[in-house]
Amino acid sequence: MKLIAVCVALTALGAGMAHAQPPPFIGDYDAELRAGEHVDCELMVERLTELGANTYMWLIWHSPNDWEDLRTFLPMAEKAGITVWVYLVPPSETAATHPQFPYSEPFRLDYVRWAEETAKLSLEYANLVGYVIDDFWGNVNPNWFTPESIEAMIDAGRAINPEIKFYPLMYYNQIGPRFAELLGPLVDGVVAAYPRDREAIEQVLPFLHDDYAIASHGVISYPWDAPSIAGDRGFLTQTTRVTDADNASLTISYEDDFPGPTEGYHFMQVRVDGEVAWEQDVAGADEGVAEIDLSEHVAGREEVTIALGVFDRKGVGNFGVTAAFPDVTATGLELRAMDEEGAWESDAQGQFTAVATPPTEGHGQFHLPLIVMPSGQRGAFEKRNQADATSERIAAKVAMVLELVREGKVEGMVTYCLDKAPDNPDFDAVKQVIADHQAACEAQDTQ
Repeated sequence: MKLIAVCVALTALGAGMAHAQPPPFIGDYDAELRAGEHVDCELMVERLTELGANTYMWLIWHSPNDWEDLRTFLPMAEKAGITVWVYLVPPSETAATHPQFPYSEPFRLDYVRWAEETAKLSLEYANLVGYVIDDFWGNVNPNWFTPESIEAMIDAGRAINPEIKFYPLMYYNQIGPRFAELLGPLVDGVVAAYPRDREAIEQVLPFLHDDYAIASHGVISYPWDAPSIAGDRGFLTQTTRVTDADNASLTISYEDDFPGPTEGYHFMQVRVDGEVAWEQDVAGADEGVAEIDLSEHVAGREEVTIALGVFDRKGVGNFGVTAAFPDVTATGLELRAMDEEGAWESDAQGQFTAVATPPTEGHGQFHLPLIVMPSGQRGAFEKRNQADATSERIAAKVAMVLELVREGKVEGMVTYCLDKAPDNPDFDAVKQVIADHQAACEAQDTQ
């Protein structure tokens, strides 16, 4: 049987092998244990070792001491065989946008300096392997992160240590052709948070590997850092002839890139002559197919105007979103395809844009590794999975990701904010799953 050399306990398979493949990253992020104003580094290493972790993502946000505490943590972690990532917050999670939020100290919004200082520190401690910026995609805009500024940041770190890695934190519905176009050639990999299931993870791999092909589809976008008023909209419209009113229907696939809980503002909609036939709040993780009965909306009409897009029921202050309609088919209407030139027109008001994108495909220019971040904290688990959080459910999600690690499809698994307090049942459940994973790796390597 061909061996899949991706498990935690891997070593060189023969004396002639120059380099063993590095082990996957298995660990945790945030939820640090503290002693007063400082991280209890000794206890953190103890608990991570007990968990079976070989990786920790160190959030610099909770205290002005976090950067200096990292210097204390790194040699302890190195001795324990734990790799470390610096984890920073983006502008949208700082006082630059929300006065009540702190900054990542001491370099705040100087991300070039963060890359440089992280790279310098990695030359002192080889177990410091990279840095991550939270909620990155929502901050890719002319005000904050542009392709040029991202490249400058990455280059600054690599100039000091060519091995230092930058992974943006993304969500699964944000990893698509636009990501592949803008960030794929720049970044070293991706951390993707809160997988719904195995399929959600596997669906993004073609975009991370620049090996995808998608048909023309409708895209409606609203930028961050831009206010709207109630009634602002972005629609694609088409006037079409009714051929069978009694059986008229529309089948659409839809998705958006906003997984948060904020609701009551942006609504994806389908309208017929201005009347709402279907709608879906962008709040939460949205990806699905809707079959819409239009018979009542088209009764007695020879032609109608179909509109699909996003409508603002209430004005927003800073709430960017992109919604997509990858597939639209009709029964009882002479609806022209999305890729037919001139078939769909834009009806946009305010800062909305509505376009029918041309077919796109990857070019095999990059192959980005993926670290998956499932929820290890109960509140986050319930919000992201729309299910009651239990130790068993948290552990089952981790086990699903670790299965993909063993198959070599993802580079690692890092839990989000696993409670590391002593005697926590969630910690114990995840610890057991990691132990089972390591045992499965050992068995796999002997076959």
